[in-house]
Amino acid sequence: MPLAQNLAEMERTRESYWLRHPGTSPVKLWWRALTVRHSFHVLPGESILELGAGSGLWTGHLTAALRGENPITAAVFNRSLLPGRELPNVRFVSVEDLGRAFPPESFDYVVGTGILCHTAYEENLRAIRRLLKPGGQLLFFENNCWNPQVALKTGIPRIGQWAGNAPCQVGMRRYKLMKAASRQGFTEIDIVPYDIIHPLTPRRMVNALQSLAFVVEHAPLLREVCGTLYIWARKPGGERRPFVNLAEHPQFFDAVSFVAPCHNEEMNVPRLVESLLGFYGPYVHEIVIVNDNSTDRTAEVTREIAAREPRVKLVDRRPPNGVGRALRDGYAAATGRYILTMDSDFVQILPEFRDLFDAVAAGRDGAIGSRFSHESLLINYPFFKILCNRGFHLLARVLLKRSLRDISNNLKLYRAEILKNLRLEQDHFAANVETGLKPLLAGYDIEEVPISWINREHDMGSSSFRIIHVGPNYLQALMSIGSRRLHRALARQSRGALAK
Repeated sequence: MPLAQNLAEMERTRESYWLRHPGTSPVKLWWRALTVRHSFHVLPGESILELGAGSGLWTGHLTAALRGENPITAAVFNRSLLPGRELPNVRFVSVEDLGRAFPPESFDYVVGTGILCHTAYEENLRAIRRLLKPGGQLLFFENNCWNPQVALKTGIPRIGQWAGNAPCQVGMRRYKLMKAASRQGFTEIDIVPYDIIHPLTPRRMVNALQSLAFVVEHAPLLREVCGTLYIWARKPGGERRPFVNLAEHPQFFDAVSFVAPCHNEEMNVPRLVESLLGFYGPYVHEIVIVNDNSTDRTAEVTREIAAREPRVKLVDRRPPNGVGRALRDGYAAATGRYILTMDSDFVQILPEFRDLFDAVAAGRDGAIGSRFSHESLLINYPFFKILCNRGFHLLARVLLKRSLRDISNNLKLYRAEILKNLRLEQDHFAANVETGLKPLLAGYDIEEVPISWINREHDMGSSSFRIIHVGPNYLQALMSIGSRRLHRALARQSRGALAK
């Protein structure tokens, strides 16, 4: 059985590979576990099959990243590697024949790392499709054939085996893999270069290099040499997954105003409201939809929803429009003890809002959803926007002498008085800089928590954000804030000198 033999070989060599690099392996495995969580937006109770779990090196990271809330079946293809330890909500299973080991349609997700890149990968995909429920998803991290080191080991098998490759191991080609996945009936296939940090990188340098990796992994041409491919696909069918109550902190019950500025978002508003109520219903004091002079039916759709759901409130703005103006009006209308400010297309990542609530429940004054933390996930993020974002935050760190990673994202949970007392001077997108920087500089205890950014789905409309138009306003906001801070510092020094 070629597939069974390949899987056993891949598991053995992959296990040895991770053990050979103890400095970077735990970090990389943790990142991949978080990527599973962020890519799927996993809900408690959903089932996961890990292929080639070996001794459980990655399995431990997986169950930790998922809070131990998901049943994980860890398929081990070498009985000698079966671990003697137990992990929360994990069942290790010795498997000889993947095609017969589990009933069809048993799992919501199938995942693996360094286990699919072998000569029988199309047969492997067929077996995975059989095991996934309708609508189920797969995610694998596999060798990229365009990486020079992978190409050398694949092109000259003797070198590959000397370096520890399995005899059946190959580098994956994106186009061939997409065709194979399509032939097996998968849809919405996404295969992108991932992780350019070399396993021999000294541990102390990993976090610093990751900041550069955010740029390189999205740079045209350069990204093609990443060592790994992120491989995601969905099995067709299935109903929308049911909502799970994610509201677990009593302090937020009937206390949160969700404020969403909307311009031409009629497609997103119904789904947003339904999902907020479905996931966080006990928290919802109100959902404030700020119609920012839309030319579609955003206002009408919101009124129809509000007629059925009294917690939905419409703020129907008059011209001129602008995100900053919409935020000002939305915050003024909010009456909850906490305000969660968000964009209407964040509906995909609603399960990740739990991390913001956790941070504030732990005693923070507020939390910011960060796309550029060391534990965030970016897939298909526009390269030019990355350059501008990273350049802006570098300048902000230098000017303000503060550690900042992503304060310009409109995903923030604050105690209400922070935003209601905030003076927003910017009328457009740059107001998001003010909602991030001003509370930090005022001394509030704000935490950045990791979130994902995956390019918008086709049925969610298009963003009105244009970096060329809004970039100067971002710089203006930063310079204004920095100038005021400098003047205050000079004034304090002057008063100190006079007192002496």
